[in-house]
Amino acid sequence: MKKLLFFLLALTIIIACSKTEEQKAETTDQPEVTTQEAPKPVVNQRYGIKSGVIFYDAPMGTKQELYFDDYGAKEVSITSVDFGVAKSKTIEIRKDGFSYTYEEGKTEGTKKAWYAPSSTDYSKADPRTIERYKVKDLGTETVAGKDCKKYSAEFSGSPIISWTWNNLMVKSITKMGEAEFVIEATKIQDRSVDSKIFELSTGVTFKEM
Repeated sequence: MKKLLFFLLALTIIIACSKTEEQKAETTDQPEVTTQEAPKPVVNQRYGIKSGVIFYDAPMGTKQELYFDDYGAKEVSITSVDFGVAKSKTIEIRKDGFSYTYEEGKTEGTKKAWYAPSSTDYSKADPRTIERYKVKDLGTETVAGKDCKKYSAEFSGSPIISWTWNNLMVKSITKMGEAEFVIEATKIQDRSVDSKIFELSTGVTFKEM
């Protein structure tokens, strides 16, 4: 479920940057120390607003929170899964060209290069990308109180409809076979975000991938 959620929330791959290979590095005991040179994948003003918080509902009772600042140069995604007998909370901190992921209550996490796409505005995609992913402009529609751009596309054989506002994903519907998976924002807050949320946990060791 978590992999599916991350896939759906990464719809920007449709107009993402070219693929790059991640270099393996030796594990470090300190989360702040890296033997990799940080890439420069984050463009200025990925989003149309400086900072904010979005709360999402996802399939099977999954909840997600997205915190961002500096127009998307840094962001935190918190995914909570509750299956009754099994619960988990996964935190992903994306900043300075790296993504740090760990599960709440655990002492080990992963670190990898973060190649953030520049936009979720499919109208800015090049013609080859539009043709390859069958991107269609479906106009505008109000979701979670926001006037969103609506697009359809197809990725890996899965039809996708997405709604974006200020380059932020507000809603997506993905069909996989007979199943339909919906992620939708329930609340969007255009506000400042406490900088502490972007700090790495001192109790977690991040292994480079």
